[in-house]
Amino acid sequence: MKKLLSLLFTLSFVMMTQSCSVNKGLAGLSPQQALNGVQALLGGASSNALKGFGSNILQNEVMQKAMPKGLSTITKLLGNSSEGNKALGLLNSALGSAVPDVAAGILGSATKGIAASDALSILKGGKTGATDFLKKSVGSKLSTALLPAITKQLTSNGGLSAITAALGSKASSLIGNGKPSLTELVTSGATDGLFAMMGNAESAERENPTNPVLKEIFGK
Repeated sequence: MKKLLSLLFTLSFVMMTQSCSVNKGLAGLSPQQALNGVQALLGGASSNALKGFGSNILQNEVMQKAMPKGLSTITKLLGNSSEGNKALGLLNSALGSAVPDVAAGILGSATKGIAASDALSILKGGKTGATDFLKKSVGSKLSTALLPAITKQLTSNGGLSAITAALGSKASSLIGNGKPSLTELVTSGATDGLFAMMGNAESAERENPTNPVLKEIFGK
């Protein structure tokens, strides 16, 4: 019995020590150090996510999960024909041109504008705490700015007409007529997909930091 109690005490002490060690990096931070950490997290996460839009973004697993149901249905239908696949290529191209161009500035400015007094609570906000904060702060602004940019790209590259033609008779039941337009669906998917990809990148960096600033905070 004494051995068991001794073992339990030892395990309890080890767990408490580990807990203190894990939390020490956050507890000892100054407001400026915490802000540096948040900005490093968001800078890396946004850069990682925006790079994803330079390739076949509609095939990205995180993007697919974040898409509104209407857009997911449309992309699956388009993938069933050669005409539809060409239209998907134009949609990918439009997203690759519009999203990084518009989002980089908005996300960068919002990240720079975070108050040092908010930084520690953001770091303590869970594995996607910084991304969640940024989405709440500028998600609507980003979506508003992306809509005309995506519309312009899809119009100029012929994507809008190509998608409508490829959908054929199904187009009227999927877009418009009381439902969101195609560009609204694409914008919603792009916004949610971008933040979802940022959240994934943030979570990975918290778990295994590569940035020197973040190694000091989250390093094990």
